[in-house]
Amino acid sequence: MLEGFLLYLSGIQKASVNTIAAYRRDLLSWAAFCKEYHGYDPLEGPAQWRQATPSQLRGWLSLFEKATTRARKIAAIRKMDTYIRRILRMPGLLWRLRSPKLPQNLPKALSESTLLAALEVLGNNTGDFSQVRDALAVELLYGCGLRRVEAVQLRLHQVHLDQGQLHILGKGSKWRVIPLYPHLGSLIRRYLTLRASLKPEHDYLLCTDAGKPFYPMALYRLVKRIGTHPHALRHSFATHLIQKGANIQAVRELLGHASLATTQKYLAITPEELRKVYNKFHPRA
Repeated sequence: MLEGFLLYLSGIQKASVNTIAAYRRDLLSWAAFCKEYHGYDPLEGPAQWRQATPSQLRGWLSLFEKATTRARKIAAIRKMDTYIRRILRMPGLLWRLRSPKLPQNLPKALSESTLLAALEVLGNNTGDFSQVRDALAVELLYGCGLRRVEAVQLRLHQVHLDQGQLHILGKGSKWRVIPLYPHLGSLIRRYLTLRASLKPEHDYLLCTDAGKPFYPMALYRLVKRIGTHPHALRHSFATHLIQKGANIQAVRELLGHASLATTQKYLAITPEELRKVYNKFHPRA
């Protein structure tokens, strides 16, 4: 039943490789718990799946300290239950799954001055292929707000220099268009010239020094060298746009968020920012 579910995720749901791997791990963990403590395998079939009780689920979830981890594992159970009901056309769990309330942690954005200084250093060290590639990778994360996987999976045919656009394939196999600013366009042109000398046998934009496809961990290590992580650059991209007055719907489109509610977390402001806005704009201030 598990393999059929995973095929459903990859084929019909167009889930990412990372999402499928996470669901596999979570469901195998749930099955191992049920086999060890309750004597049945919930993944053996729909009948066994329905044997699960709320107390058993709570017992499994109690093994995990973080609320975010528990929420992800409940999401895996819910997704499998939906698969059983809608695809296998069989009864699912006899009780309702409830997700834990998660703390509303706001994304941490880096200051503009910090980021621009780091980009300037990278931009000044563009003598060889690896230096140009590193500068380009960071520009894609902060300048375009790409996810790490989107950056490493970006292919040559998605780069449209003549139109000044990047065509990004994001979550759920949804496409979005990101405009290329002049500096990034010039950087890509310089990079492509150096890339051609490696004669890579693939069409991914970013390459290792050996001409192989760049990979997520390599990108993570690169960004760690400048004192942050890839998703913080994406957060900074969105936060700085909002702070400059960008339309929330436009930012949503640039980020590739399915829901506007996901983007709205960037609207949170501090009391100090609120005071500045009040003093600047209110007629009685």
